Amino acid sequence: MKKNHWIIPLAISALSIHIFNNHLFKKSKEKLQAKERQYKVYNWKFGSVSYRQLGSGSPLLLIHDTFTGTSSIEYERIMHQLSKKHEVFVIDLLGFGYSEKANITYTAYLYVQLIHDFITEIINQTHVDIITSGNSHIFALFASHQTNELVRKCIMINPTNLPKTAMNPSKKNYTLKYLLETPFIGTTLYNLLNSKYMFNYQFNIKNKMNILSPYIEQFYYNAHNEDTRIRYAFASSLCNYLNLDLKNILDKSDRCLYIINGINRDYDVKTIEKQYTTINPSIECATIKNSSNFPHIENPYATCDTIELFLLD
Repeated sequence: MKKNHWIIPLAISALSIHIFNNHLFKKSKEKLQAKERQYKVYNWKFGSVSYRQLGSGSPLLLIHDTFTGTSSIEYERIMHQLSKKHEVFVIDLLGFGYSEKANITYTAYLYVQLIHDFITEIINQTHVDIITSGNSHIFALFASHQTNELVRKCIMINPTNLPKTAMNPSKKNYTLKYLLETPFIGTTLYNLLNSKYMFNYQFNIKNKMNILSPYIEQFYYNAHNEDTRIRYAFASSLCNYLNLDLKNILDKSDRCLYIINGINRDYDVKTIEKQYTTINPSIECATIKNSSNFPHIENPYATCDTIELFLLD
């Protein structure tokens, strides 16, 4: 009996962690339910997708980054201004925000198909302009390549550096993804990696962003919404399942492409611009002052003015 003295404390610890995990997800869901009423739902074949639609004019689709906790909330500070001249659609990608958190492996091709289907079935217009943030430019560029008249212009805010977009999942990634998707260990690891401390460190210390605290709190609650299933998209993103090599797409693209970088972003701006314009010299670039990884949140007026300039015929 003495040999098993550790069993009871271990069981109590495991139960405590389980209760804490459930409490965290329940608290986050309660915080976000009121705002969810502002969204429409697209019943897509792989899960329900939430989106907002506002304004009138030429169609404009806004796609958020795949950073943990991100969602359509990224565009809160510019979408109303843009809606004065455009019919704006702001989507929550599957696995993020208010969209369904399906228990699947999320891949870049899944999101390419989602964007293609959303444009054809919900926006239901051709020559749609797209604004992307972070890694989501991968999905938009591949979707625009599928159908000639689907997309007119693509404005990429802080696009991922090209070598990273070409990274495929490794054996270590397969193992890590499996671990993160396990019910107990995966949920606990997810909560540790996406704690309030880690969000504050990521935004305020590591990258020194000029993001207001309500947005950081919103990112945090987004990261813990809809019980434990939210970790599946996180695992796929962390383990490089959302990457695709863009070199051929950029080289062959006849769309109007633009890049907007925050001047203090997490990667050297000049290097990013050179990576993309070396492959496609027609890409136009702009830099937003007083911003880093989210210029559309940190300096919305300058970002909005630059977007409108790029959207001019």
